[in-house]
Amino acid sequence: MPKRSKAQTQQTIETILAEAKRQLLALGYEGMSYTTLSEATGVSRTGISHHFPRKQDFMVALEPFLVESLRTPLDTRSTINAFMKSWMQAMHAEGEFKATLKLCFYVLISGKADNGAAFRCLKTLQQECEQQMQTDLTVAFSQLLGASVLLCRQRAETKS
Repeated sequence: MPKRSKAQTQQTIETILAEAKRQLLALGYEGMSYTTLSEATGVSRTGISHHFPRKQDFMVALEPFLVESLRTPLDTRSTINAFMKSWMQAMHAEGEFKATLKLCFYVLISGKADNGAAFRCLKTLQQECEQQMQTDLTVAFSQLLGASVLLCRQRAETKS
């Protein structure tokens, strides 16, 4: 079999990551697997594990996307109250913000994966928002994370 070019390899990695992102947000960390990725992408399980030996490697590779998904709906151009309001609006909407936050919470709390990537996503988000707003958001961020955990838990309990 001829050796694959760097461009072909990069395209395969991008295909895998795009599907991993979709599955992580739609199915959650537990729902995504090498089998589901293989079935969706046509890349063998062995091929996927060659590029991503551990499941947690997907979280690390997707960190920039996850931070961007969290940052996009947030109002960082005005007051802390506007920032907090935009966060809560994003939590009540069905979208990438909420799915990404739930994914980070699951990874942080479950102990089923190295939580470094999830922690870095949330920390980077806080730092970028603070830099853009030029203010300390430690208290507001803690309150918002706590409220978001409660909302996620409440919705999970009402679905069961």
